[in-house]
Amino acid sequence: MKDSYHKLLKKIAHFQVENPIITILILAAFTITMFGGAAKVLTVASLEQMMPKDIEEIKAFNTLRDNYLGQDMIAIVLEINRDSTDPNGIIDIRDKEVYEYIKYVKNLVQLEPDVLEVYSYADIIDMFSSEDLTETEYQELLKDEQVKKHLSSYVNTDSSISMLILTTDVSADDPRMNLLSSKIKENIASIGHPPGIKVMFTGTPIIQQKLGELISKDRTNTQWISTLLVFLLTMVVFGSFTSALVPILVVTVSVNWLYGTMGYTGLPISTLAGGVAAMVIGIGIDFAIHIMNKFKYERKKGLSKRLAIEAAVVDTGTALTATSLTTTVAFLAFLTGAMPEMGRFGILMAIGIGYSLIFSLFGLPALLLLEEELIYWIKKRMRFGIEGEFKLKTKDESCPKPKRGDSNA
Repeated sequence: MKDSYHKLLKKIAHFQVENPIITILILAAFTITMFGGAAKVLTVASLEQMMPKDIEEIKAFNTLRDNYLGQDMIAIVLEINRDSTDPNGIIDIRDKEVYEYIKYVKNLVQLEPDVLEVYSYADIIDMFSSEDLTETEYQELLKDEQVKKHLSSYVNTDSSISMLILTTDVSADDPRMNLLSSKIKENIASIGHPPGIKVMFTGTPIIQQKLGELISKDRTNTQWISTLLVFLLTMVVFGSFTSALVPILVVTVSVNWLYGTMGYTGLPISTLAGGVAAMVIGIGIDFAIHIMNKFKYERKKGLSKRLAIEAAVVDTGTALTATSLTTTVAFLAFLTGAMPEMGRFGILMAIGIGYSLIFSLFGLPALLLLEEELIYWIKKRMRFGIEGEFKLKTKDESCPKPKRGDSNA
């Protein structure tokens, strides 16, 4: 088994020595294909998607919701803005203008198909009155004890805060949840609000939408920050821009392959999996550095490109394969846990590590050969450019022969 793997690694090494450009083109084509999947990666913020569905308590909740007995809530919160300097600003949340605004908002949001019901204190007012109330009639109605009692469910004691409660059942469906939350915010923003009033949004779908945005933002930030820090550290250690660029290119492309696979297979990003990219970069950079270091070491010893690449891929590659397999198995052990989120994390880490190993063995050697050719070409060009202007003089040119009769001869 070991000998067969060694032979395979030799073939991989020799192919890249003989066909470095073809190797890079193959990898480039695969990378471009993966970009299509990377654009389809979903972000999961729904707590239900992170929890096992066979737990008795979750089954009971799903049964209630399926029978319209358990619903999620979105709250549109209206609050008196104490910092407002508007002379016409409202100071009582029960103001008739706010009441009319709430009725308009209710009619607007009920047009959304995923909104099941809308409740507000306007319902209480309408229950105790006719359609068209004058300002005087409205104020008199607010003094009614029965009305006051019912309004306490929607208005706080100092009449500074009220809310509209929207019921929905989309929290288990992230795309529908995000769409509904965005539409409600856009609709409310488009109509404005009474002076002196602040409008806020909360509830499970709103919070989960915000959580999804934070996951996406953190995923991007951690990936680029880790890439930059690893690149700078590698450049300091090896003292060369290209020696840092080549391995960082390997792990960056490996992460793109991982995202492409996630998009094509439907594996989503969630809270725990949001840090996968940074972890894959941290682990995968080791593979690339070991291969690169072995190649440069053997070249300094005087080995040919073919033998140096073979030593890097076969000798170092064998050890890295064993390391990656043990690490992958450790992450796949997460699949034995009850939480689906842990299992997804283990799968993503296993895929990311596998891609980093593959690119380090098939791709990185070709890049190292091209890097060496590029450096040689640049140095050769410099001999006819700036470097040529500062050529050292020969011994005869620097030490002219003394003339006959010279006293110092």
